[in-house]
Amino acid sequence: MTNYYFDIESEGFDYDKDQIITIQYQPLDKDGKPSGELIILKSWESSEEQIVKEFHKIFISDNPFSFTAIGFNLIFDLSFIYSKFKKYNLPLKSKDFMQFLFRDKPHIDIKYSCIIANNLDFKGSGLDKMTDKKVDGKVVIEWYNNKEYSKIEEYIKEEAESFLFALSIMKRDLNNSKSRWKKQK
Repeated sequence: MTNYYFDIESEGFDYDKDQIITIQYQPLDKDGKPSGELIILKSWESSEEQIVKEFHKIFISDNPFSFTAIGFNLIFDLSFIYSKFKKYNLPLKSKDFMQFLFRDKPHIDIKYSCIIANNLDFKGSGLDKMTDKKVDGKVVIEWYNNKEYSKIEEYIKEEAESFLFALSIMKRDLNNSKSRWKKQK
């Protein structure tokens, strides 16, 4: 299994209407630490279609575990990706999103762990609230419209660092508590 930190930025929340601005991913080792550089595919350097096609080449393969996405709120990101793959007539194993999501493309979403760590409360469980990430992604749309691309790139780097830090803490803490989950006799 090859794990990758994975995220996208988009110009809105409607995956049928809004454009993907960036697709970012980074290979991770078995401990969840970066084992390669953070790749940022940027629509402003080519087009949405071009970055989606480029990402499709590494994301889709005969081995569903060749790119295991690890991220925060992946249903949002994978919905966008699936919609754009269909829009640009890129080959998919499954024509159904639910099969794509739960059979064809294994993924690990830490959003649910953040909700649990936030006392089972959705409010306040965003990555920006759970880590030292300075802002949430809504500001990216404004930066994109103002052509402030360097701000978007800095935001993406900070978000990746915050995510990877949170992942390392969760992995350590959950691994340490594993033995306590069994009933004590």
